[in-house]
Amino acid sequence: MINFDKKRGEARPPQPEVGQTGLGAESSALVFDEIRLDDSETGAGPQSDAGRVVNDLTGWGLVALVAVAPIPLASARPVFWMIWSVLALLGLAVYMLAMAIAAPKRPMTIGQIWPVLVPALIMPFAGLVQFALATFGVTTEFAGLTVPFGTLVPDATLMAVLRMAGTIALFILAYEVATRAQRTSAMAWAIFVVVLAHAIWSIIALVMLNDYVFWGEKFAYQGVATGTFVNRNSFASFLGMGLVVGVCLVLAKAHRPHVRHPKGSGMFSEKSIELATLWAMVAIIYVALLLTQSRMGVFSATAAALLAYIVMGLKHHDSPATVLARAAGVLLAASIIGAGGFGLSLLERGVFAASDSTSRTDLYVQVIQMIRDMPLLGTGIDSFAASYEVVQAPPVNSSFTWDLSHSTYLMWWSEAGLVLGVLPIVALGAAAVMLVRIILRRRTNYAIAVIGLAILLLVALHSLIDFSFEIQANAMLFAVLLGLSLGKLRRKAEAE
Repeated sequence: MINFDKKRGEARPPQPEVGQTGLGAESSALVFDEIRLDDSETGAGPQSDAGRVVNDLTGWGLVALVAVAPIPLASARPVFWMIWSVLALLGLAVYMLAMAIAAPKRPMTIGQIWPVLVPALIMPFAGLVQFALATFGVTTEFAGLTVPFGTLVPDATLMAVLRMAGTIALFILAYEVATRAQRTSAMAWAIFVVVLAHAIWSIIALVMLNDYVFWGEKFAYQGVATGTFVNRNSFASFLGMGLVVGVCLVLAKAHRPHVRHPKGSGMFSEKSIELATLWAMVAIIYVALLLTQSRMGVFSATAAALLAYIVMGLKHHDSPATVLARAAGVLLAASIIGAGGFGLSLLERGVFAASDSTSRTDLYVQVIQMIRDMPLLGTGIDSFAASYEVVQAPPVNSSFTWDLSHSTYLMWWSEAGLVLGVLPIVALGAAAVMLVRIILRRRTNYAIAVIGLAILLLVALHSLIDFSFEIQANAMLFAVLLGLSLGKLRRKAEAE
């Protein structure tokens, strides 16, 4: 495509040997080269076409799943996450069978990211070990009591294994279908629309329907946006992921080469109107995020979106000074508009954050003591509610049920021990390194990798003092986006 925006006499930039014009570009003349597979590996021809159909159907199935999962209370109830976990595992089995029939010479490639996959798979296996130890009658001392060694609540740990296995299955499926830039882009746009729809519903329910929730009376977080979630902080994480996706996709579209129209590319050009509309959609998500009044949710989502904005600008070859100046301007504008229109209550909560966090700090101190008491295998995955009830003491408020640790890091270390509990950090750290390498290597189609990297920052920050990604709807969306972002794009002639 000729770029008519280039000034006369300006040196022509070097053209990549292969590559598409941007995330979601539909040019058939240019293709993207990530890995080369010969025909014996891909099953070129009719088999490749059949494999492409399987991947397309699987991709849209994943989008449908992450769209529906937030509706029933964010799937934070066992009956819901068990249904999604079973569907995900069955889906993975059906996918493997279908690909074996449709493209038998095309191997699954998930093993190429083993530094992420292996630590992730060890966690449910560790849960099975904990369950087996408790079932065999091995005991230990905890808080002066004789308790099962491995897990205090064997049934809960066994169900947690199913939940983790289902989430890993979603990640594997997303990674396997992320072989074509067009498919990956379409899925990312669909996910953006899904989050946008949830954001719009949350605003309507709060502002126009008098804080309506479909399951009956709203028993917590009155006066703030929660959508179909129960907890505002968890909903803020869900919106934050959609915000990051929107920022990256809109910037990818804005950076895409285009033909200049004879009438110019002013404020009312087709491209300008399209981009203004898309940025308005991103703004709707940010408004809903502010209406949650989640302090850490807004902070972590804003930090992730700014990271995405900066990386996308640098990849577009803007100067660092220009990118940082624009990012600062965007942050200032968002802060002013948010504080003036929707964020006053959020700012008030931020001012009193120190006093509000006293009870949570006391909780953390007691959880750390639990870790000291059971450092090897922990108290058992998904056993926090039962184990903390044993050790809870003043000054922590005894009238409140602390069924979650309000820090995912402390939760893993208390439930799985210091050795196994660090494996999720290892897996996500390995994913971050891989994403950085992908972003540096790719000349086009890098936006999806930027999405993954920015969302990892969101997860790392918000998990410090909350449990948002222990909520199944968020975990499912995160797993799908991470799998897509790590995907290996193939040549168009080979891609399925």
